[in-house]
Amino acid sequence: MFVALQARIAARLPKGRVARGIITLVSGTAVAQIVTICAMPIVTRVYTPAEIGVISLFLSFFGFWAGTLSLRYEYALLIAESDTQSHYVHRLAVILVLVMSVLGLPILWALQHASVLGFELLPNWAPLAVVPILMGYGVFMAYRSWALRAGMVKEITGAAIARSSANAGARIALGVLGAGVAGLFAAELAGAWGAMLRLSRRVRAHFAPSQPARIGFRELLQSGRAFIKFPVFETPSAWIDLLGLTLPLPIVATLHGATAAGWFGLARMIVGIPNSQIGSAVADIFQMELANALRSDDHSRARTLFYTLLRKLALIGLVPMFVVMVLAPSLVPWIFGGRWHEAGIAAVCIAPWLYAALVISPLSRTLSVMQAQEYKLVYDVCAVLLVVAAFFVAKHGGYSFVESVMAISAAGFVGYIIYAGVLIVVVERRLGCKVVK
Repeated sequence: MFVALQARIAARLPKGRVARGIITLVSGTAVAQIVTICAMPIVTRVYTPAEIGVISLFLSFFGFWAGTLSLRYEYALLIAESDTQSHYVHRLAVILVLVMSVLGLPILWALQHASVLGFELLPNWAPLAVVPILMGYGVFMAYRSWALRAGMVKEITGAAIARSSANAGARIALGVLGAGVAGLFAAELAGAWGAMLRLSRRVRAHFAPSQPARIGFRELLQSGRAFIKFPVFETPSAWIDLLGLTLPLPIVATLHGATAAGWFGLARMIVGIPNSQIGSAVADIFQMELANALRSDDHSRARTLFYTLLRKLALIGLVPMFVVMVLAPSLVPWIFGGRWHEAGIAAVCIAPWLYAALVISPLSRTLSVMQAQEYKLVYDVCAVLLVVAAFFVAKHGGYSFVESVMAISAAGFVGYIIYAGVLIVVVERRLGCKVVK
């Protein structure tokens, strides 16, 4: 059914390469999201808000650590000078993924046993579970970037659908069997490895003709040095950035407990649907096309692409934001069950924050492609400080759950406004002299 739906969408795609690539990724991501959305009303009835809160807390750590498993070398795959060089970069990225995945175990264990930010709510075996989940996801992301280099958009969408289907199917089946939190962890493992295995076979086959005769330590070291800005500048920046993105849920868990974390996690998932459907696809295609323009030394095209997407995303994002603000309070408890009423209120509170994320996040790939990662530190530091400030205000002010969410949302929104300013400054310095009006 989902394959037929995707094929029907593909038949109606526009002819332009950028638009076609974006819509292909959007359609595939949309199908993947349909799977997740259709499963959620069942998931929220076979698991309690507290159980969803526990897996959401785990995923906040996962989201932080998973974003830098390859020390960002997966993005270097898009700007490698040749397909042969991309083999070296890919091998280096995968090795780093495996090492960083193992390092995730002691870090999560330390957070858990130090009772930091609510991580003591996780089961004792969570640090063991995080390693294979991180490995599957990290290797998948390395192959995903390699596939983007080759323009294998359909293969990426197929992998996204496979991941959502495996995750949703495992959640429902194990939930019905009463697996509880363990079932939710198993579903994350199934999704990560299912997507990776599906995509890796096809990408390896595509790049097989350019396979070098030898990939040794010397070649890996040379490739690492060629793109040293990714681990030196972009990885620390990404850690700070991801800290700002993932801190809100542990903050909610610390202030109001696992059940509140479950409400917040569901609300963020609902409001984040446009980001995952539109934002991620736009970001991937934008990064690919911007890299092509810069490799061709076409600065005018690169600059125009940036501002065109900025304007269009600002308009497109208004629609889902207003829909959420009007309908979420009544629809969320009706769709997901009465015990999720507070999640609908939380969705209204965070809608402006995630609107800003939808507009700005895809364009942030500009810094990666232009290897101007050092500028991102300005936003990263501001974002973390704003979220931490919201935490202390809520804690010392004795805020309710809804008031705490409003404070966190306001902090996130202001952070993205700062980010937009940073991106425009970089684009104007590198690609032009005047801002497009």
